[in-house]
Amino acid sequence: MNCAVILLFFLLARQSPACAHANTEDELLQHLRTFLAASPPKTTSTRRYGRLSEADQDTWPSGLLIGAGVSACQAEGAYNLYGKAESILDHPQHMPGFVSPFSTDVAADHYHRFREDLAFAKQMKFTSHRFSISWSRVLPTGGVDNVNQEGVEFYTDYINEIINNGMEPMVTMLHFDQPYTLEKATGGWDSPAMIDKYVDYADFLFKTFGDKVKYWTTLNEPNMYCSYFRIITAENGQVDYSKFYQCIHNIILAHMKSYKLYEKKYRPTQNGMVGISTLMLPPTPETKTQEDQVAAEVFNQVYVGTLIHPIVFGDYPPVVRYLIDKRDADDGLGRQRLPAFTPEEKLILAEGVTDFIALNVYGGCTASYNRNKTAVSAAGILPGPSVEDIPFANINCSADFSKIDSSVMHNALIWMWNEYHVPIIISENGYGDSKHAGVNDAARAAYHSANLLSLVRTMKVYDVKVLAYYAWSLIDLFEFSSGYEGRPFGLVHVDYHNGSLNRTLKDSSKFFIRLHETGRVPFIPEPEPDNVSAGNALFASHEVLALVCGQLLVCGSWFQKHL
Repeated sequence: MNCAVILLFFLLARQSPACAHANTEDELLQHLRTFLAASPPKTTSTRRYGRLSEADQDTWPSGLLIGAGVSACQAEGAYNLYGKAESILDHPQHMPGFVSPFSTDVAADHYHRFREDLAFAKQMKFTSHRFSISWSRVLPTGGVDNVNQEGVEFYTDYINEIINNGMEPMVTMLHFDQPYTLEKATGGWDSPAMIDKYVDYADFLFKTFGDKVKYWTTLNEPNMYCSYFRIITAENGQVDYSKFYQCIHNIILAHMKSYKLYEKKYRPTQNGMVGISTLMLPPTPETKTQEDQVAAEVFNQVYVGTLIHPIVFGDYPPVVRYLIDKRDADDGLGRQRLPAFTPEEKLILAEGVTDFIALNVYGGCTASYNRNKTAVSAAGILPGPSVEDIPFANINCSADFSKIDSSVMHNALIWMWNEYHVPIIISENGYGDSKHAGVNDAARAAYHSANLLSLVRTMKVYDVKVLAYYAWSLIDLFEFSSGYEGRPFGLVHVDYHNGSLNRTLKDSSKFFIRLHETGRVPFIPEPEPDNVSAGNALFASHEVLALVCGQLLVCGSWFQKHL
């Protein structure tokens, strides 16, 4: 926190005891506005009226990459073959008594069928492919002293196949699945011991694959991982959610060190880019009142800004520091849940330690301010425990992954660009088929049409810089919230029902082929609603808990309250 913000915090505390114990909601609202104003000024995107025709707005921008993605833990399978060790996602599935049908031991068998899958990507005319490297496949015990050469050869072949199919590789370096033995040895991301282990891993990836990879995402969705996936390795399923921010803090430092390592050691010869990914749930104020606008802005700062603000500006958002420290004081905690960066760390962070921000965008939320509210809103499992730090805000997030709403993409891009003015990659955006349309997925084509039209128009009308767009997902794969067939996201159907795992290109693929052939985003109208049940769209489904809790562990108290 800079000196001006410290002084501001001190003066507010001296002015009234409301800084620690607000007597009225109006005082809290005043403080929220004050601390929001203490952030660096936003860059306002000005609409370029009269300069673009509607046809121009729909034309695919030159240089904008397009593709689809998979992750190792959801697609590869071969969990204990060819030298791979257990990851933290593998381990609970092999505990005595685990009875869930949603094993990822084989998954989509992408390990053995990746060439077939990448051929489908080429058929859809994609120019890039996003995938993750399994840490436990290349470094089974987590350290560079134990390299699995078979794993290295697999990803070398994988990257070569991407390039041979005319696509640019986009690597996610860690997608929730660090080696289990490393997790137990270090304490995972709750512990600073994980930081340097990750940096060594990043160094190994840059050195081994960096000559052919130009886009690196250090970690996938830390805001989701720290609120959700830590339960996997928790003793008896009891997670200390007071360490949520410690987890985020350690990941920020690991990203910072990895970025600086690449900048100094590899960028001069490899000339690549390094960024980080966040899940974004762009909130819309429920009304046009200033109070609801404050609630929406505070949610963005807490849910997204806690991760991104430090790597762009050098420290946590002032309003986040105020809210978390205020709650800690109100609760008599006696310690800070939100750690502080050292002066040296702030200086490094303030230089800007990301080349892009990767956004995973599916749905949005509504936000409203409630003057009389003291209890946390039932926002659901998606926003995670951080909503407990904003009890004055009613945050309602849709977990319907089949909803088509083009404003979500627009709102995500505009807020992120205005706030940070750093190039953006849409690393995940996809349609969850809870209606089980299978290969006849006209709704998926309409979903991507709406989102890509919104993306391209926002880029052109507001001068937002976007580097790439990746649909989630290339193939039907394991979904943490719905297993294999609950609501598949793939552009390629995988036959899990009969167990053959045979692939079939879905009808929505024609949308992407047409986009390539015409150079414009096709408009696909949303199909008329039918009587097919949307199924269970809740993110907190029993399927995901079968994996996360292993049907052996008792889920933590926060999950019990919010399911």
